[in-house]
Amino acid sequence: MDYNYWYISFISCEGNERWTIARTPSDWVEYEVRDSIRMGGCGDDPATILSIEETSDDDYSWDLD
Repeated sequence: MDYNYWYISFISCEGNERWTIARTPSDWVEYEVRDSIRMGGCGDDPATILSIEETSDDDYSWDLD
């Protein structure tokens, strides 16, 4: 299976600016990535998405599908 990788910048529930790399199926576009991110929770979970950009960095920590 082919994948795309996304750089996601967000504000955490604690108010910290964070970022991560996510892996998705290769046919996903930005809005599908945004819609698949689980929001809320506590701690460093995402509360607000700042940006989503496709990247060549494949060292991902989130696997979205």
